[in-house]
Amino acid sequence: MRRISQGLLTAGAVLLAGIGLPGTAYAAGPTVMEARSHSTDWSVVDVRLNFGGEIEKVKASLRPVGSAEGDAPVATVTEFKETYWVSQWEGVWSSPPVHLETLGDYTIDVEATNSAGETTVKKNAGTLHYAKQPVFTDFTATPSAPTIEDKRVTVSGGMVVRDPRSRETVPFPDASVDVKSGQGTFTLVTDEAGRFSRTSEVPGDTWFWATYQGDLGYADAPSVNVDPQQAPTRIILDRNSFHPVANQSYTVTGKAEYQSGTTWKPLAGVPVEMDYKDSSVSHPSEATTDPNGRFVFSQYGYATAVYQVRFPYYPRNPWIQQTATADVRVAVTSTSRFTEFTARIDEYARLEMSGILRPVGNHFDGPVDVAVQYSPNGKTGWRTQKTVRTSFDSQFWVKDLPGYTDGYWRLSYAGSTAKDIRGTTSAVLRRNRVDTRIANADASPEPVRKGRTITVRGVLQERAPGAAWKAYGSRKVQILFRPQGKKTWYLMATVTSNRTNGSFSKGFRAQQDGTWVPVFLEPDYRHFVGAGTEDYVDVR
Repeated sequence: MRRISQGLLTAGAVLLAGIGLPGTAYAAGPTVMEARSHSTDWSVVDVRLNFGGEIEKVKASLRPVGSAEGDAPVATVTEFKETYWVSQWEGVWSSPPVHLETLGDYTIDVEATNSAGETTVKKNAGTLHYAKQPVFTDFTATPSAPTIEDKRVTVSGGMVVRDPRSRETVPFPDASVDVKSGQGTFTLVTDEAGRFSRTSEVPGDTWFWATYQGDLGYADAPSVNVDPQQAPTRIILDRNSFHPVANQSYTVTGKAEYQSGTTWKPLAGVPVEMDYKDSSVSHPSEATTDPNGRFVFSQYGYATAVYQVRFPYYPRNPWIQQTATADVRVAVTSTSRFTEFTARIDEYARLEMSGILRPVGNHFDGPVDVAVQYSPNGKTGWRTQKTVRTSFDSQFWVKDLPGYTDGYWRLSYAGSTAKDIRGTTSAVLRRNRVDTRIANADASPEPVRKGRTITVRGVLQERAPGAAWKAYGSRKVQILFRPQGKKTWYLMATVTSNRTNGSFSKGFRAQQDGTWVPVFLEPDYRHFVGAGTEDYVDVR
């Protein structure tokens, strides 16, 4: 039997060194993209292929770097399996660890064959770095689920140097290890046994990853995650229902706690918020618990609603369960106010008013009654002159309301016990004009013979509120006549009052029996209409 050489690989993976590679490649075969040492085990050959059909066989031949392409390989590797799937037409095939007698760098020549029998050969496809390799061992972060009561985590591990020829390892002392995390990087140095360790408090969810970069090359350890154990929580309110008046303040107080075993403890320094329950509109009030876990919300009554005290969704607190909530029921007593009230009085002492009644707090539908009230002095004796049916937030009008020459007016809403809304009154408006009259009005003589002259005379006077009557001169006065048995007044003449004393007179030919009266019908915006006494004249 032929004697096997010392270059044979373990498990029959390496053939005799004298077996060469085929000298031709088929254009339709797989594409060899690269070959190299595996990152975590340098004695493993990785071959990356691009292919159209299934890969039937991969073979790698190793020869010292710098040797000629035609030189015989020191080893040939034929045992490969796909270890990394890139896509349906690309992947990585890896060998078992290669056993060679001599450390060093080896050029990798690759032959790949697909299921159709098409073969590709690529010389100088890459390099196998067959050297003593730094390796991390048992890299851990303990505990992996810290608690709110103990947030400390110990990161530890070891480093060894592995000889690929024997697969034996020895401790790696004085190695500088960079430990990276979600919060930054720190450096540790291994002790004589090749161990490193550090304990520190973590802020929450994080990860750790160790790397070495030194004279022996590069090594890294698989990252480890730290996921805090979230403690159950609860929110306890001192009071969960309130009945404030709209726009008046009320205070919601309580405490937040977390569970430790069978005990509940204060949850200090965490944000809590209060907002409408089950609402898509978010305008939360915010607070932070004190060392005893207590919180305070100073609120104002807006509308009847159910609110919820809860932990905010953001920022996330990794140490507690943020699902605890507590409901606050607020029934608001609404108030009301008149946001508009106008009033004017015309020359006949008729009032025209408008107003708008608005609720403060809850929204209400349906009719409401507003009283129009009068007082002679604006303080006492208020009497309702008219009731207007309207609705909240709608403008209403009152026209041709019989008024007074001088007086005070307001609007009043009584409120509703059923709707839990308080009533209100508007501001008080004083409305008046300067009063006018025709004093000493007279039509004479009477009786009078037909065809003779009837003289109508009088004195036009004015009186401002609170003042005495005085002459009102240089103003137009209309003299009206109503024949006996008729209802219609006829304008017989317009005269002008004396500038000094307000007097006037006008003569008319007597035609028929009837009533005469002088009137002041065309005042300015500050005066009322005035009239004299009607005087009946018998014409014979």
